[in-house]
Amino acid sequence: MIGVVRKNFQEAMVDDHVLDNLIVSNKIIAFRRTNEWVVIGRDAVREQRTFYPGEERRKAIFGADFCMR
Repeated sequence: MIGVVRKNFQEAMVDDHVLDNLIVSNKIIAFRRTNEWVVIGRDAVREQRTFYPGEERRKAIFGADFCMR
């Protein structure tokens, strides 16, 4: 569980898999790391993955005796 501070300044505990959604939806102002509080918009937060519009270059090629990526 991860400590978070909601927009109304109430502290709560949430599951770690919910944290990304709370950050993206702008529902929290801070969350607790192991030894410090992270303030959204001020401190470094993990990057959000975005859609890559280019050609997929990671397709696997399968043959009779091999698999090449």
